[in-house]
Amino acid sequence: MTRDRGTCAANASRVRRWIVVLALASACRLRHRRADFFDYTWDDRRVLCSSPIDDLVGPIRWDVIAQQLALAANLHWVLILHAHTPGVTVSPATIDRVLTMADDYGLSFFTFRELVPTRDPPGGLALAFDDDTPDQWVELRDIFAKHHAHVTFFVTRWNALTSLGRSEIALLAADGHDIEPHSTNHVRAPEYVAQHGLTAYLDDEVIPSIDVLVDAGYPTPTAFAYPWGEHTEAIDNAVLEHVDRVRVTPRWCPY
Repeated sequence: MTRDRGTCAANASRVRRWIVVLALASACRLRHRRADFFDYTWDDRRVLCSSPIDDLVGPIRWDVIAQQLALAANLHWVLILHAHTPGVTVSPATIDRVLTMADDYGLSFFTFRELVPTRDPPGGLALAFDDDTPDQWVELRDIFAKHHAHVTFFVTRWNALTSLGRSEIALLAADGHDIEPHSTNHVRAPEYVAQHGLTAYLDDEVIPSIDVLVDAGYPTPTAFAYPWGEHTEAIDNAVLEHVDRVRVTPRWCPY
């Protein structure tokens, strides 16, 4: 295992609590959002919003997901969803169901690296997984293969991973999945900037998390996912000097 089971349980508990908080905080805002706020519409937007589907943390509105997938299919958008730890925050059955629904709507699967403006684009689904649990991520390989789906893994705490964990991430990359940064230590960006400054956040959390993936042999990252989705416009402007896109969550979505 890549980390002690007690540590995993504690981290999972924190993830559960914050996903619940974010879900409750964002629920009241949904009715005021643009129809495409969870989608990439093949335009030049560089701040992308994603909805969590961690069903072991809270219930999923499958009717809403179906509506969003239908919009993606009809309007040639890409719906953006993410989860965390299979078997802890999200069930493999939910991942399989989401991918099956995407297949039923005739959607293509995209990684974040592939979300660039293009002419005559297809509709699709961009599914991602956050954090640092490759032991659990690799257990979904058969599901991904069944659907011919490529996803994105936003990795944090790279230096805390064991050699086995790094090998598992390499295996996922060899399968065609995208490996992108999720910060060095999974800290909240606005809070860190308030305490230490914007330059320190870039130097401590953003740039090292990019460089470590390049040093490990992965393609230069194109996207950065903020822990908990927390960001500000000033932070975006600074981070977007190093990557093409940043990803946030519903509560922090600017659309």
